[in-house]
Amino acid sequence: MMSPRTLILDRKTVLSLLNMKSTVQAVEKVFGEYGRGQALMPPKIYLDLPQFNGDFRAMPAFAQSAGKASLKWVNTHGNNVKYGLPAVMAVVILNDPKTGFPLSIMDGTLLTSFRTGAAGAVAAKYLARPESSTVALVGCGAQARTQLLALREVFKIKAVNIWGKEKPIVDKFLKDMNFSGEKLSAFVSVEECVAGADIIVTTTPSRKPVVESAWVKSGTHINAIGADAAGKQELDSNIFKKAKIVVDDYGQASHSGEINVPVSKGILGKKDIHAELGQIVCGAKKGRTSPQEITIFDSTGLAIQDLAMADLVYRHAIRKGAGHSVNLLGIA
Repeated sequence: MMSPRTLILDRKTVLSLLNMKSTVQAVEKVFGEYGRGQALMPPKIYLDLPQFNGDFRAMPAFAQSAGKASLKWVNTHGNNVKYGLPAVMAVVILNDPKTGFPLSIMDGTLLTSFRTGAAGAVAAKYLARPESSTVALVGCGAQARTQLLALREVFKIKAVNIWGKEKPIVDKFLKDMNFSGEKLSAFVSVEECVAGADIIVTTTPSRKPVVESAWVKSGTHINAIGADAAGKQELDSNIFKKAKIVVDDYGQASHSGEINVPVSKGILGKKDIHAELGQIVCGAKKGRTSPQEITIFDSTGLAIQDLAMADLVYRHAIRKGAGHSVNLLGIA
């Protein structure tokens, strides 16, 4: 009998095994599974280290269809640019739930970006108008890229409006992402950027609203992605009063998602939340029901998404013989 081996997958290998189409499909499937109660996901655990302007988060999950368990260990450190490191880094451990054996250890940084983009596309599939063709990106960093890549899998996009604080980053986004035939345009103000948009995507680290209620037209869908900690907020709280609100998970969203500030101020409560996305994907609740509705998806990022992605990458790696196997535990 051969010693059990653990497959090591670095970022370059993970990238070679990923594509956005299969990512969106995997994320949609696991949201439906979560909505049906067929996946387990304990609350995200935070280790706050304000003295280092950072935190760590532990995210465990199990999904019945994958037949695997996973743990993502992810950090957010705001000062990392001066060390030449990404602000967000992650490692995912994929386990056999029957024995606990670590099947794979892989880079989770790229997985996080892809699965978050995919979640935005899944939400928009059920909440945006099907004919949506103009996307406004408020923020144009790494996450804005995967949000756009994923939306391209679901909608026939004709125009992409872009706003960012730093012109060099905006210019690079325009250069790098201009390969699908849409009209990409940069705007100097957020108000101009979101005007007339069918889908608005916010991916900033802001702690005060950057999108005002008066700028959002009837029929708009908003993917609120940037808020990932208590006190962060990208949307004017008045938008929530006239919108159908969907979250990925109420516990996480009320603590660290876009709704955390209005919830803490008593502006919103659980009764004001229409559904969790999984409930809509599995058909337990309806998504958009009229062309005039304003809809909001509050994305905090779920461990079940990481599990779906890790399983997808692992299966592709096994099939293609990718990665490097090691006897991690020294089992004879």
